[in-house]
Amino acid sequence: MSASPSLSRLARALTSAARAGLLACALGGALDVRVAAAQTLQGAGGDLSVAGPYAVDVLEFRTLVDEPRHRPVPIKLHLPRAVARHPVLVLSHGGGGHWDANFAQARHLASHGYVVLALEHVGSNTEVMQRSLRYMANLQAMTRDAAEVLGRPKDVSFAIDQAMRWNAQHESLRERFDLEHVGVLGHSFGAYTALVVAGARPALDWLQPPVAPGRGLGPDLRDVRIQCGVALSPQGPGEPFFIEASYASLKVPMLGISGSRDQQQQAEPQNRRRGFELWPAGGKTLIWLNNADHTAFSDSSGSGRRMLPSRTRDDVQPLVRAATLAFFNGCLKNDPQSKAQLSEAALRGYLRGRVDAVEVSSR
Repeated sequence: MSASPSLSRLARALTSAARAGLLACALGGALDVRVAAAQTLQGAGGDLSVAGPYAVDVLEFRTLVDEPRHRPVPIKLHLPRAVARHPVLVLSHGGGGHWDANFAQARHLASHGYVVLALEHVGSNTEVMQRSLRYMANLQAMTRDAAEVLGRPKDVSFAIDQAMRWNAQHESLRERFDLEHVGVLGHSFGAYTALVVAGARPALDWLQPPVAPGRGLGPDLRDVRIQCGVALSPQGPGEPFFIEASYASLKVPMLGISGSRDQQQQAEPQNRRRGFELWPAGGKTLIWLNNADHTAFSDSSGSGRRMLPSRTRDDVQPLVRAATLAFFNGCLKNDPQSKAQLSEAALRGYLRGRVDAVEVSSR
């Protein structure tokens, strides 16, 4: 029996994808070839959710310390093996996480030609979360801890400073960092961190111990070397991080990604939309995914570390990887295709499972 026209097109798409190396999965596992084929048939210019052309080395720096603050800042470095300068991304994990919380995303970006510095924030990591097995109480405390809320953005700046030192002095890392093109990426508490180093001002209202004057806008912790950022589960106004005035100083291009089930602590998912409405116009984009839950936006696959459960992680991650890569390609590599790749039409090609609709808003 001869193959149907649709099956023939599918076979040709699979062959083309295989030749292009598009079936190599960023997580080291098998990619669902049906998804890859469907995206190829849509002619969307290639599947951005799969691994790129670069082999990736992973280096651990566990003993780094920001001496003026006496604060350890461990960094796991995801580095394209190709000896060249690559744009730099600093990755900030969520509350109770660790430097591997977004391991799969870091590896994916590195395979596409980015140096990714995955941080461990020692005042809000897994060890702190698990103290006395008081998980939710510890989470609430760390997200209101003045030292941690105001200290996390300084960890990002320390990481960029460290990259500058490596670029100048390290035997094997010299001239590997393109520090004229720097971005930031974070999920949850890491989204707060990304927003603040990109220019948003933290609120003082909920910090413990109180920081004078006790209410209103906190210090400007922006790092001017950061040119753009991605906030996964970005916070709207209200406890514990921001007030409405916090966003006015957010000037650099930003991509936010959230969804209809992205609930955390007291915040309803729709409040994240309210936050986006307060972002100043100019280079701002929000991607909204139907049914995406909060923990779906982190992915430690490939690291050997346990993950918090999520009903939609496998459905969310291909679109998140593709959109994040397209955004950084546009901002840091001047890729002319990036705008089209961030359109609703292009991103629908990555929808799967429970995540059955995508909405893109731009300002």
